[in-house]
Amino acid sequence: MARQRYNQPQPVWRNILLPIVQWVGLAGIFVAVAILIAGEVRPPTVLQGDKARETLVIDQGAFSLSALYERLPPEAIGRVNRNIDYFLGTARRRIVDGLARSNKYMESYQQIFREEGLPEELAYLPIVESGFMEKAVSPAKAVGIWQFIEETGKRYNLHQNDWSDRRLDPIYSARAAARLLKHLYGTFGDWELALAAYNSGAGTVRWAIRVNQKAGLPTNYWALDLPEETQNYVPTFLATVMIAKNPLAYGITEIRYKPQVAFDHIKVSPGLSLEELADQSGIPAKVLEDLNPALLRGTVPPGDEPYLLRVPRGARYTLSAKLAGVKHWPRDWVLHRVHFQDTVEELATRYRGKPANILQANELGSDEDLMLRNYIIIPL
Repeated sequence: MARQRYNQPQPVWRNILLPIVQWVGLAGIFVAVAILIAGEVRPPTVLQGDKARETLVIDQGAFSLSALYERLPPEAIGRVNRNIDYFLGTARRRIVDGLARSNKYMESYQQIFREEGLPEELAYLPIVESGFMEKAVSPAKAVGIWQFIEETGKRYNLHQNDWSDRRLDPIYSARAAARLLKHLYGTFGDWELALAAYNSGAGTVRWAIRVNQKAGLPTNYWALDLPEETQNYVPTFLATVMIAKNPLAYGITEIRYKPQVAFDHIKVSPGLSLEELADQSGIPAKVLEDLNPALLRGTVPPGDEPYLLRVPRGARYTLSAKLAGVKHWPRDWVLHRVHFQDTVEELATRYRGKPANILQANELGSDEDLMLRNYIIIPL
């Protein structure tokens, strides 16, 4: 499960001399806009019983200003305000840098959360988790932008071996995080509890709920006795969302947003070296490494299946044309690095294709011609 990597903010005493956006905080903003947004959607609801996980009714406006205004108890507003003060003061660099890096993936992440039927504001969660640093590692050995530990990563198809670790892949891990958050919301029917479980684990949250139930106390997130980090996790996230949606309203003007990451996919043969590919294609090795952070050794994992490699936007065909010298493209294909033992027949068997198609696509006459090539394309 994801774990926060930063020290927790301490309460900041207010006084009337603080800037109005800090002094008033969320409470003032909520009141100011309540009339204008009274018609917005209500907090999320979920069907009860065994079918809850199958038929979720998720409000995608769960983190809109109106939804928060209706949902947050008074004591929660103070906790969120303290985090806003923290970000505008001691941790200003943290929020500025996190927002700057977030621009690399924000559009992709929001699209993923929309596709999963979830509030797109959840795409800001990595600012809390990792500061949007691709290779962040927590003391609990959670890694990547979304901070998955090994066990949870495996459950959500983030495979890990000596060659690659999908927890480090910004796109695969975002999809996994969306599905994990959807599962947690289906379990608890409440976004604050789901976020707490993302931080500390569902078992920790269930235990805290049972303790309060036995004591006859409320079982909402704000009333639970959770670990200190988790107690501050949700108000930190809500403060992050408030600032991220409109940094200028909070006086944050110094953000230098990173360029959006743009890429194409290309299927390549197992064992391909990024350094060799860079040398022969002209694409800098650092660019290929940055686009494929899950590759731990700078090499495509060995095996029998093609690997979906990211290359700069627009390079899918130009790179392959340069390396393989092809002029006409089949619908689907693999860029294959030729080895001395390769034959057309063997390659057709390996990739479940036809020898005639390989010969035609690469304008080859025989295996002897194959040996003169460094790369060919294999039609699939």
